[in-house]
Amino acid sequence: MRIGVVADTHVGELLPELPGEVCEALAGVDLILHAGDIVDPSVLDILRAVAPVVAVRGNHDRRRGHRDLPQDVLVRVGGLRIGLTHGHRRAAVELSTILAGLVAGRPCRLGFERTMRRRFPGADCVVVGHLHEPIHQHVRGVLLFSPGPVFSADHDPEFDWRDPRAMAYRRYRRGLPSEARWPAVGLIEAGPGVLRARVIPLLRPIRAAA
Repeated sequence: MRIGVVADTHVGELLPELPGEVCEALAGVDLILHAGDIVDPSVLDILRAVAPVVAVRGNHDRRRGHRDLPQDVLVRVGGLRIGLTHGHRRAAVELSTILAGLVAGRPCRLGFERTMRRRFPGADCVVVGHLHEPIHQHVRGVLLFSPGPVFSADHDPEFDWRDPRAMAYRRYRRGLPSEARWPAVGLIEAGPGVLRARVIPLLRPIRAAA
């Protein structure tokens, strides 16, 4: 099976609409996993026109009418078990992670990988979002994967960096290589004895031309 992966679309909050390149990149997949921060429910309808969708609730979705979505879900495809979660943790852990990143001048995860693996005992793969950066890492035999976000402030010409929080966020992001700051979706190939994942960068502007 070919599984599309989408995370952090933020449509209706930070983007006016889902970039058309998302559906183009996912054409032909058998299933789409959305790892949260959907914000506008119409995003899921657009993706369903491409393939069936399984989605979870992100921290930005709590106030946006997504209370019916689960926080975590285990999907069984191609004989494999794939855990899907947004990836946010308790507020105290999130704050500690942000502060550590600001001090270090680069993203810090503070046990993120281990925590995500423990959410899905027995899973072969765990798909996450939230961090707005790509992840492709094996943790004790489990593939932890995120393609990174659809919305990337680094590639949004209208993002306002003057706010103090935005300035701190930019400092945090500077520690990422340039290719890790691109908006992107992902593709997982899953089947008996097969588990491969890759990132598909979105190369066109994430905002439609006026």
